Amino acid sequence: MTWRILFGIACALFASTKRRNVVLWFIAGFFFEVFALIILFFLPKTIRQSGSSRRSAAGRRGPSMQWTRKGTHICPYCGSSVVIDDIPGRWTCPNCGQTFTYGTDGQTHQADEETLMPQVEWIVKLFAKLAKQDGIVSENEVRQVDLIVRQAFQPSRQQRRKIMTIFNESRYSDESFESIAQNLYDSLGGHRDVLVDTVTALLAIAVADGALRPEEDAMIGAAAGIFGLARHYEVIKAQFFGQSSSSRTSNKTSLEEGYRLLGCTPSDSDQVIKKKYRQLIKDNHPDRLMSRGASEADIKAANEKVAQIKRAYEQIIAARS
Repeated sequence: MTWRILFGIACALFASTKRRNVVLWFIAGFFFEVFALIILFFLPKTIRQSGSSRRSAAGRRGPSMQWTRKGTHICPYCGSSVVIDDIPGRWTCPNCGQTFTYGTDGQTHQADEETLMPQVEWIVKLFAKLAKQDGIVSENEVRQVDLIVRQAFQPSRQQRRKIMTIFNESRYSDESFESIAQNLYDSLGGHRDVLVDTVTALLAIAVADGALRPEEDAMIGAAAGIFGLARHYEVIKAQFFGQSSSSRTSNKTSLEEGYRLLGCTPSDSDQVIKKKYRQLIKDNHPDRLMSRGASEADIKAANEKVAQIKRAYEQIIAARS
């Protein structure tokens, strides 16, 4: 009996050096004595399981299981520190929502140069629907969208091209502004900061042509309501206009210049002014020039002209209300 116990202890000690189950090999040594030692001698050393097998076995401790080790790494998209298991594979940054790859080299990499998160696509679609609200997307609005996209999402060249494709296609899609906003809200799972930033970005696009029109204000307010920010929309708007009032002042046109640009006088009725405004927009619409094969310079000039007409009309209507 003593020899059996000694053989069991010897097998258990030998098994521990090979990362084997010490209890199992104690029993094997107790019953099979030297034969157990011989078998154990030829068995290979157990290696640490791969990341995929560890993940599939999460929550249970096996004889050869080693718990995953946590590590802090830098998100390649937003630059924030992310705590993940040191397992090569795909991970999602909790701060920006982007998916990145943690490689065998111990570094994080952007997962796919062309892949966009669904949230990014929905935000871009909201931008497009708002910009198209008045029937025309001005060059100033396109520039503002591009600036917001580059600052907020830091896209690669391929992603940027895909974003602008989504923006252009969404202007004419059948999706409603409200349904897109609902999809975005459902996907974010309560990330209030992203929702607030989205509302602020919509305001920046709306005033890219000089002023926030009532129709645009109503659209953004509807999005804020869907986002659960209805009570805070006026606060967000006040903060935005407080921060950007100085930059918008230089874009304002005097009322006198506005009347002259529209070919109207202060004595004209609102209906007359609106009719002349619509006719000017129609006559100077860049899409008409594009259909005629106009040059890029002519289209650019038409965009600037339309933006001036819109600013003049908005200021006149605002002054009369």
